[in-house]
Amino acid sequence: MRVDILDIGSGNIRSVKNWIEKAHVSTRIVAQPDDIRSEILVLPGVGSAGSYMQRMKTGHYDEAVKEHVKSGHRLIGICLGFQIMMDYSEEDGHVEGLGFLEGHVERLAGRVSHNEWEPLSFRCQEMSAQSFGSTHNLTHKRIFNGRVFYNHEYGVVNKSQSAFSLPVSSTFSKYSGLLVKDNIIGIQFHPEKSQISGLNLINMIL
Repeated sequence: MRVDILDIGSGNIRSVKNWIEKAHVSTRIVAQPDDIRSEILVLPGVGSAGSYMQRMKTGHYDEAVKEHVKSGHRLIGICLGFQIMMDYSEEDGHVEGLGFLEGHVERLAGRVSHNEWEPLSFRCQEMSAQSFGSTHNLTHKRIFNGRVFYNHEYGVVNKSQSAFSLPVSSTFSKYSGLLVKDNIIGIQFHPEKSQISGLNLINMIL
């Protein structure tokens, strides 16, 4: 297996690469849309939705990512890379997203910055209903228990009843911290900064 990591100049590319390779999975950093060829594509992202989507469209990355998903390949979005997979974001006025997942992105309630560790726990069987889970071994670990690191000011409001979604926390229960729908996984926290929990997660989903 090999994983492509999309580099459009916005994201912790090297940290994400190191995180995935700790699971003994080969990675490639791709900077051109025509270079996307692996079964799994990762969209890292930091910064603002407006500038990120502008880069996506200017470089025609959006078309390549849509073709990747349309072909049935798997997609993982991290932080801002997750947020731009929704229908739209309220950040920067109003930014149209890629529309892979039903829902939108809004400023966190209370207009706060959420920068802390939160518990994450779920039964792996709950995720297996999505097609993302049909091609890897979720049964290796039946229950995931850990702590993951968040650093964000905007949150994803999921509108899909059929998606597997876990809240960010009890305080931010309106927003998805982990969202799985068909062949797409959205991760609001930073798995590459979540130490052993991040490693356990990548071992599960790959």
